[in-house]
Amino acid sequence: MKTEIFTIAIPINAETAERAAASLKAIPGVHEVSLFDAPVRLYARIDDNAPARADLVAALNQAGVLVDAERKPHAGGSCCGSCGG
Repeated sequence: MKTEIFTIAIPINAETAERAAASLKAIPGVHEVSLFDAPVRLYARIDDNAPARADLVAALNQAGVLVDAERKPHAGGSCCGSCGG
């Protein structure tokens, strides 16, 4: 299992967040979806059989959620491990 982190490009309301989470959860290989704010991000726990990140982003776009194109790397290349990514 791994975690994909999607940073949401524009503010969304609770209904849109629920719709986005439901669209990801409906995809085979996606097991858990969590929403965090400040900055708004969706975390998806996925297995090795999940579609590529681009396909997951496309599903979010269809649900009305715009995602930043790429996940930004950690500053200085270091990793504390807390985000699971």
